[in-house]
Amino acid sequence: MTLQASDLALYAIALLILFLTPGPVWVALLARAIAGGFQAAWPLALGGALGDAIWPTLAILGVSWVVNEIDGIIAILRYVAAMVFLVMGLLLNLKA
Repeated sequence: MTLQASDLALYAIALLILFLTPGPVWVALLARAIAGGFQAAWPLALGGALGDAIWPTLAILGVSWVVNEIDGIIAILRYVAAMVFLVMGLLLNLKA
């Protein structure tokens, strides 16, 4: 698999959008910064940034290793993903 500049740009934009989307770490960081200032907030900010960088990398490497080691697992993963989407769609219809 080769990555082109356009692929890397797309990934970078997607990661930027995901990074700028507020979540629980942002709420915790704001609460800690308001309560204790910069000194209290910077360790949480550093930990959140490291976690956001390390977790997806390990997840991608783990899934690619499993796919390379087990023949046919990609077909199983596709069926599992399709079932998850079907269940999510059904649950959305039940709520409406």
